[in-house]
Amino acid sequence: MHFYAQIVIKKARQTWSIIKLVIVYWLLSLADPVWAKTVVLGAEEWYPYISPTLEDKGFTGRIIKEAFALSKIDVEFRIMPWARALKMTKEGTIDGTFLWYKTPEREPFFFFSQEPVANITVVFFHLKKFDFTWETLDDLKKYRIGATIGYHISDQFDEYDKAGKINVHRIKSDTQILKMMIRGRLDLFPQDILVGYGQIYQAFPRHIAMLFTNNTKPLTSRPAYLLLTKQDPANQALVKLFDKGLKELKDSGQFDAYFDELISGSSLP
Repeated sequence: MHFYAQIVIKKARQTWSIIKLVIVYWLLSLADPVWAKTVVLGAEEWYPYISPTLEDKGFTGRIIKEAFALSKIDVEFRIMPWARALKMTKEGTIDGTFLWYKTPEREPFFFFSQEPVANITVVFFHLKKFDFTWETLDDLKKYRIGATIGYHISDQFDEYDKAGKINVHRIKSDTQILKMMIRGRLDLFPQDILVGYGQIYQAFPRHIAMLFTNNTKPLTSRPAYLLLTKQDPANQALVKLFDKGLKELKDSGQFDAYFDELISGSSLP
């Protein structure tokens, strides 16, 4: 009986070892293969949403980093021009880019996050001494508007610009536009409200920055998303993990807390 007992125990141990091996393989099969990778994202500096000078690369950088971190995914940010970031993402040279509008032209090439990472609200900036109101773009014909070369403002604004229905001066940089407004050479500057004030307080000392204000009527207000390249099919699962993390941040109130911190001025100059 002792001999047979040893055989039974030996077989039981072998069976248990096989069971444990099967469990390990099963658990590994459930683990998403993208968990161990570092996601490389490109974007142009757009203070305070994304900037190498800010902690966690700015508000949007912080949100993206923490949403991915909930799935044990690291993020590497690379600062580059918007056009290059989109092109490199489309080609699969980098994993993704962010703060982009969802358009039919982009959807064949990118996986979009389900939820936006920010809402971009564009308003007209002007000097406080400049009396300005508007209702439609037709009201803007008499004004000199500064806009950065290559930047999309809104579909209707760009249509009016191309048709010559409004007087738009395309300038190399936002800072140059602001300086031209101070000199009286431009009247209006369409920009996201947070970015606009961030640029103003970066470009000028406080006593000059306080000369600017904004019209309260939005030119446009649209959600902006994270984009991942479709060159890597695994990114479909990756964007779902991001969506899960972003939802957790929003449901917990952390997203709103970070945004409140941003607009309270602690992340602005």
